[in-house]
Amino acid sequence: MKKKLILSFSIIGGIIVLFIILLFTLFGVKNVKLDLRTNNSIFSSPETQEKVIESGNFAFNMPIFFQNKKVYVENLEKNNPYLKVINIQSVFPNTLVVKCVDREEAFAVKVSENNYFILDEDLKILNQTTSFSSNQSNAIFLDGNFTILNPDADKGDFLQLNVGQELLQDFVPAMKLNNRNIAEQKALFQSVSLKFRIDPLSAKNRAYLELYDYTGLKMCVFEAEDSLVEKLNCLLAVQSVFDPANVNDYELRVLENSNGEIFCHQTQKV
Repeated sequence: MKKKLILSFSIIGGIIVLFIILLFTLFGVKNVKLDLRTNNSIFSSPETQEKVIESGNFAFNMPIFFQNKKVYVENLEKNNPYLKVINIQSVFPNTLVVKCVDREEAFAVKVSENNYFILDEDLKILNQTTSFSSNQSNAIFLDGNFTILNPDADKGDFLQLNVGQELLQDFVPAMKLNNRNIAEQKALFQSVSLKFRIDPLSAKNRAYLELYDYTGLKMCVFEAEDSLVEKLNCLLAVQSVFDPANVNDYELRVLENSNGEIFCHQTQKV
């Protein structure tokens, strides 16, 4: 009886050992590939892709079932600020595919006298520079009534603001929904400023966006946290027919009336 028990345990142990060996040999991760979804990506060269994969600190030879993909995403995006990971796909038996795109420069914000952060639409810090002047091909200058909570942040970190974080992160996607990609947005707007005022309808302190284009036209999108896509659509329609000769005398204001109707009107500057 004792010999049978020992034999049974030996067989079970052998099966377990064999299973572990097969798990690590057949399903241990051997390959990691980048699946770039951006045309003319800055990560296109094989040498660059190799460095990106190394920066992910992948656990090669560990079974594909036990890979901590969240940590890999954090490593990749921290060490490669211009990389945005969509997801990491497991391709059996032993390959991980990193689906990713390039982050685009969208905003520039002044941190101190000789320090500017270059940000993407998510307010991720892509780069730093000692000086900045907005033009129609580089980032939109971002300022306003907010405080940067992490002025000592580094490339790969996300900018943290005391107010208006979500609204500013919504701006670029809202413009994209109005058929303006980031390149077109940068050509259109010189600056975006976050400000606050008392909403005459609710008597509450509400955020609004003060925008300037390259003709110097001032545009205000009031109560911008509500219906931002629709308000920007209304603004763009009126801006497209605005006479630049009137830029010194008039500005555009986008509002919503008590019936929920959004309108943009040209008003004389005070």
